[in-house]
Parts: sequence; C-alpha cells; structure tokens
Amino acid sequence: MSSIIHSTSFVPILPFADFKWKWASLQCTESINDPVVLLGVLYRMRKLEILDQGFKYSSPEFTNELRELSHDISDSIGVDLAGRGGSRNLIRNSGQYWKATGLIKSDNHSGLIQLTAFGRKVADHEITQTEFATYTVSHFTLPNPIIQNRDEIKLWNDAGLKIRPLLLILRILIELRKRDIRRGISAEDIAKIIVPLSSQKATLDDYIFFLEEYWSGNIDTSKWPDCAKRSNDKRVLREFLLFLANYGFTEESVSSAKNRFDDQYVLNPLIADEIAAIVNRALVNNDSIAEEEEITSEVERKRAKGRPNQANFRRLVLQACERCVITNATMPEVLEAAHIKPYKYNGEDTAANGFAMRTDIHILFDTGHLRISPEGNVVLTQRARLDYGTIIPPRIIIPSVTNLDFVRWRWENYSGY
Repeated sequence: MSSIIHSTSFVPILPFADFKWKWASLQCTESINDPVVLLGVLYRMRKLEILDQGFKYSSPEFTNELRELSHDISDSIGVDLAGRGGSRNLIRNSGQYWKATGLIKSDNHSGLIQLTAFGRKVADHEITQTEFATYTVSHFTLPNPIIQNRDEIKLWNDAGLKIRPLLLILRILIELRKRDIRRGISAEDIAKIIVPLSSQKATLDDYIFFLEEYWSGNIDTSKWPDCAKRSNDKRVLREFLLFLANYGFTEESVSSAKNRFDDQYVLNPLIADEIAAIVNRALVNNDSIAEEEEITSEVERKRAKGRPNQANFRRLVLQACERCVITNATMPEVLEAAHIKPYKYNGEDTAANGFAMRTDIHILFDTGHLRISPEGNVVLTQRARLDYGTIIPPRIIIPSVTNLDFVRWRWENYSGY
C-alpha cells in the first residue's frame, strides 16, 4: 500500500459522513473496562449458568451477584453495580461489551444468561487474562455487527474499510518506540489524527508523519474532518487506551490534570518485544496455538519477574509461614510473598493477605494458572496441569493467619494478569 501525500496541507476526505470508531459498548464503559469488573461479572454469570436453572440477566439472583461484586470492589474501583440489576440491568444497557469481546452470545433474545464457548473457557480459567486480552487485541474489528447497525456496516464495506483499532494503536506505539520518538498517544491524538487517517487506508509511515507534524503544531486540524463530534465520542476513543492499559499492553506516561483526553500512553517497555510479536502474529493471521502460548507465557513471565521489591511484605509473610503453601519448600532463597488480594485493588501488605510461595508457584498464582479456593482446593489451568499436575496437591491447608475473605475475593473476582 502506497503512502498518502506527506504534506501538512493534506486534508483527509471521509468516505462517508459521521465516520467514527466505536468501542465494544454503545455506552461509555470506563467503569467496567477494568478486568476485575469485565471478567468478574463474567465469572458470576458463569456461576449462575452452571446451576442450569434458566437464570436471566434481570433475575434477582444476578442482581445479587452484581451487588456482591460491587461490595467487593467498593474499596478499589468504586463502580456501583448494585443498582444495575432488574429490568434495566447491566447487560441490557452495556451488554455489547461482553458480546463484542466474544464472551456472551450475541443472538440471545431470551434474556437468559448464556456464555459462548470462548466465554466459558475464560470464566472457567482455561484461558488466562493475558490470553483473553491478546485475543481481543488481535481480533476486535470494525465494522462490527454487535455495535453497528446494517446501514453503518454497509457504508464501511462499500468503502472497503476494515480496521482493527487496538492492533493499529499498538502498531503506532511500536513504531514510535522504534524511532525513539518519546511521546505517547492520547485520546485527542486518536480523534484528531488517527481516526481520520484510518479512513484513508493510511500506512504506518503516514500515521507517524502526521502525528509528528500535529505535535509540532504544523497541522491545522480545524480543516480536518471531525470524527468525534458528539459529546461521548472522545470518551469512547479513550476506551481503547484504557483497555490496553488495564491489560498491561501500555502504561500512562503523561497525565493531564486539566483534560483526561490529553493523557498520554506508551508501550509497556517490560514486554515491548512480546507485544511486537503479538502484533506481527495477528498481521500474518498466524493461528498457531503453540506460538500464541509461547508469546503469552513470556508476557506473563516478564510481568511476574517485573514485580517491585516487596522486602517488608516478604518478611512479614515468611515470619508468619516459613514454607511454601503449595509445595512445603522451606529454602528462603526460593520463597517469595504473593499478594492474595492484589495491591492494585487495595490489597494490604500484611501476613493476612499473603502466601509464602516458591518462585515458580508464585508466577503460576499471579498469572492465574494456579488458583486456591477458600476451602483450600487447588485448581490448575490445562497448561499448568501438564507440567505440575503430578506434583501439586489438589487440596492444601490454608495457614491460620490468612484472611479467608481475601482468598474468597480473589477466587470470585480475579484471574491474575
């Protein structure tokens, strides 16, 4: 594909009026974009689906599950799900998010709680959070019949447009990093430059050229088409950046106290090579499961290895319990302290919120490949079972110092990172 004209006087001409990007939900979802909410709701849907009693999204049982989740996250995320049940329930108003990410059935008109096969694998922890996020980044595409009507889709198809927005943002961030351009992407950048250019089938060089010129003040964007006309349009574009940040692909580099749409996000340097591999794999449509597992495993390993030093927390946990809660290993050299309720979600640095774990077990625990129920049941993902199934007990005795409410919180709401 050839580049468009690299001139500051160039002005994109939209293929049709009101061309814009739409996120996975018709409603702005800052409050449910966090994995603990998006996937936490999914786990609770699955709990009711397994009971096989025909529960609906409007049922008192689902309302109660939302109320419990809302209570669990009140000290960290603070989103109020308690009032989003009944006839005007969460799924009726924001269900496109779970549908567009392939987690619940999109052709369900009965109101019954019904997960897709993919959604069940995520809810049953057969697919880790990292694997879910990688799949979404690679496959979320516009036009999308879940969030766009037939007329919109026809306009996109007639223009020959097919865009994977999350993948495109990562490609641009990778290129900025490669060229040592030390600037992140904001929702304002997406609205002013990236979305209009995406309608022109622009190349990567085009995006970088026009972004740099825009940042240098050399482009009068008042002459460019406005692809974020409505009040919520920029909020919707910010959702793409929030998703990538929430799942660890990016991190905030510059925060604007005045305007959140100016917050800049850059590639997560810890896993930059793995993100590039994910993007390259998606671009060549390589569906090799073995290669995907290799990439996501390296992402999980590096993120676990990149944990900040927690010397005091480790000291408290090992003083309370001097052996690995799973393997009984006692060598201090291989023991670490694992947060049960993550620090990110207001988990405390106390022995009550920590397990002593051997290094490799800690990685399995943090990445969701190993889970511990409040009753002490140990559950492994299929991949973990292949290597650890014969050496990890199916049940353990949870130390008396451990706060079982933290264990329950993690079991019901968290999948690792």
